[in-house]
Amino acid sequence: MMNSIAFLTTIFPQNEKFLKCFFDSLCNQTYKDFDLIVVNDKFNNLNYYKYLYPNLNIVNINSCDTPAKNREVGINYCIDNNYDILIFGDSDDYFQNDRIEKSLKILNQADIAVNDLSLFNEKTLYKERYFSNRVKNHQIIEFEFIKNKNIFGFSNSAMRIFNKKKIYIPNDLVAVDWYIFSNLLLEGCKAVFTDETISFYRQYEQNIIGLKQLNEEHFNKVKNIKIKHFKSMSMDEHKFDNELKSLYSLSFNKRRKIKNPLWWEL
Repeated sequence: MMNSIAFLTTIFPQNEKFLKCFFDSLCNQTYKDFDLIVVNDKFNNLNYYKYLYPNLNIVNINSCDTPAKNREVGINYCIDNNYDILIFGDSDDYFQNDRIEKSLKILNQADIAVNDLSLFNEKTLYKERYFSNRVKNHQIIEFEFIKNKNIFGFSNSAMRIFNKKKIYIPNDLVAVDWYIFSNLLLEGCKAVFTDETISFYRQYEQNIIGLKQLNEEHFNKVKNIKIKHFKSMSMDEHKFDNELKSLYSLSFNKRRKIKNPLWWEL
């Protein structure tokens, strides 16, 4: 039996100037048999893109909520509609033509696939295969590796939908991808990294991947996001006491410098 595959994204009106690159990269995928599930947050021009890209099976879901709840709506739609595999991709990014194919290859042996990123901005592609500076091809990624940092994003991850159980994401959570994949790893899911395909990850001034100098305001923002992440992670309120204690005591002046820092890594 063939697996049914959903490629999930969220589209906002602000993203429209980036959509051609996004849709082109999906239209050019070497693996074609997937549905593009669009969580549509007040974007009124989707029918135009359906017309431009008739070979993509675009499914529109209207949801005007927080970023966390929009993710929840999209994931639960895929669960309710019995998709077997869920591939994530942000609509302001684009993807190497074999990303879906290579993700499926990893998912033949694992529950979660996470692929490399190349970083670009409006001027240039300036950091290629960024995660490969820290992670080896086919490395198994366990929770201890991402406990205080993250490589799982909504533009470079894919997963099998396991028990068809709906998810709940706290409404005000920022690190939604970290939250979801942390919990999956804690439940025993196997995740594998691949550098054999790439997501091209658009960099803005507000991105928190750590490639620029960290000022104190930004440092405190990340610190508070990490505290909220651990508080949201488990029904056992004492499970992450050590991590929280360490975070509360962490100050900007005591931070350590990290080469090629990952998401949320201080």
